[in-house]
This record gives sequence, structure tokens and C-alpha cells, in this order.
Amino acid sequence: MAGILFPRLISGFVETLERSSASVMLLDPVTKQRPARMRVTTPDRSNDYVVFLWTITPGGPSPPRPVGEMRIQITNVAGFPLLAGVRTIVGGYSVEHNVYAFWDARRHVFFSQGSPSLQVEQRTLEDASHRGVATQLRPTREGQEVVVAVAPDSLLWYVQQGEPLHNAEGVAAGVAELVTATPEVEREFLDADATEAGAARRYDLVQIMRAYREARFRPEVLRAYGYRCAVCQTALKLVDAAHIIPVAHQGSTDEVDNGLALCRLHHAAYDNSLLGVRADLSIVTNPAMVTKLQGLRLIAGWEEFRDRLPGSITPPSHPDNRPRPEYLLTGLRARRWADDLIG
Repeated sequence: MAGILFPRLISGFVETLERSSASVMLLDPVTKQRPARMRVTTPDRSNDYVVFLWTITPGGPSPPRPVGEMRIQITNVAGFPLLAGVRTIVGGYSVEHNVYAFWDARRHVFFSQGSPSLQVEQRTLEDASHRGVATQLRPTREGQEVVVAVAPDSLLWYVQQGEPLHNAEGVAAGVAELVTATPEVEREFLDADATEAGAARRYDLVQIMRAYREARFRPEVLRAYGYRCAVCQTALKLVDAAHIIPVAHQGSTDEVDNGLALCRLHHAAYDNSLLGVRADLSIVTNPAMVTKLQGLRLIAGWEEFRDRLPGSITPPSHPDNRPRPEYLLTGLRARRWADDLIG
């Protein structure tokens, strides 16, 4: 399999991050010479990165390689710099699986110049393709290393929050059971090691995977709605994923059918109970909130906002992704809508 040129790899990397509504600024022109330097910004954070990427290819027949071994072949690089305030990312992209894999740059600052390569199992790539994220332990000179593989929808999460997974050598196998974990599963995982050090590692992994589940919700909802607001059909990278049942409310989930894709204006209106969506997908406004805004002298623009609302939202085309009627009812009740408006 021929390798993809570095500028094209970076172009795909940046495009994937931006489809998740991150803003990416390349700090230097991208050439054939690695690395690329970039700043990735979302509403809650902004970080700088040094990114090394290669194409993931089969391990090759000589010398004999384990069945299913894949690798990146490190070329034209003397080492991976570790800079204060900047994260160094070392990874590869598998065209076959449409998955990224990442290694811990801290373990590979220096390496042999003979024919350096970093390995990942094909099974790990397949698991990431199906689950969104997968981990694998591989031996290095400094002990075992956690390799992290992610599907494109999970790339932004890995870039911004996934680095601690490389520190989870003793509990990395737990990632698979925590991808869709309920609170009960989390508790069983936490209780499986009573030692202080083991319990701390498990707690850290639970927190990382909670962040993963929250991060996964957004791209899945946006993709289901075609990256358009369900109310006004705006795209423009101005669309958020709103939970129908609020996160803090009992019964809330991170599944697509508990989500609405809403532009930032309609998302704020929804969360502040100015706009609601009934079980039949019709849109309703809240007179109590209008009265409150009048009292606060913040009613400017209300008529124009109201008159532009359609009669109902535009749901996802796939039935499995459409909001559940019972969730829409619970979401309105959780936001204290009057019973006569809930329908």
C-alpha cells in the first residue's frame, strides 16, 4: 500500500477536526517535511500541537511479522520534540479502516535510525472502527506502551482529552467495557481493584471515558442531522448538539435519540425554555418565559424570532436517530414547562 503524502494526511486531519466544529490554525506552512504545527480551538479550550502523521500499512513479510500486525514506518525524522505548553502527537491513518492510531511521543523521543517503525494490531483498528475508540498494549524499551486508536468522530476528543490514556498501562483493557458504560458498570469497574494505586488508575480511566462519551455525543448528533439546525436548517459550523433530557436529570443518555442539532441561537432558546419541541416534533414557545423577559426588559427581537420559527423541527432521515417522543416529553417537564404546553 502506497503511503499518503504528509500534506494530504494533515489536510484530512484538519478537516476531521473542523467537522467537529473545532477551529484549526496552521502555525506554519505545511510541506512534505514533518511535523505540522497547529492551534486547535473550541469554545472551552485552545491548545497548540506538533503533529507527526504517517500512513498505517501492513507490517511486511521480512523479517517475519506477526499475523495482523500493522505499522507506521518513521521516515525523515530524527526524533519527536517535547516542548513546554505544546503537545506532540505521533500517529498514523489507516485508509482501510478509516481509523487513526496514536503512540506516546514521550516514549519515542529518540529511536534507532535503521528502519524505525511503530506497530499496532489490525484488530485494534477494527475495534476502533466499530466502537469509536480502542486501546492496545505493546512492549517498548521502557515497558508497555498504550496505543490508542480512534475513529474520525473521536479525533477531537483524543487530541484535546485523550492523552492520559497513554498512562493507563494497568487498566487499558477496561476501555472496551467503559465505551458505553452505565453507572452500574462504572461502579463494578471501580470496585474491581481495592488497592489505593489501582483504584486511582481506575478512577482516572472512568473520568477519561466519561469525557469520551460526552464528546462522542456531539459528532453523532450532528452527523444524524446533516450538520444542520433542526429548527432553521443553518449549518455554517454554528450547530451544537443539545441533550433533550438535560445531562443532570435522571434518565439522560448520550445516545443520538436523546439529542437535537440546534444552531447556537436555538440551542440557547431551547435550554432556557423559550423554545420547546413536543413529542409530535412540533415547536412550541413559552409564554411564561416571554413574560419574564418583558419584566427584565430583554424582549427586543422576540416577534421576529417567533415569526421565523417553523411549525416543527426537521428530524434525521434515519428512524433510529429520531428523537424519542418520551424523551421530548421528559425534556419539557425537566425544564418546568406547563402541562398545557407539553401536549
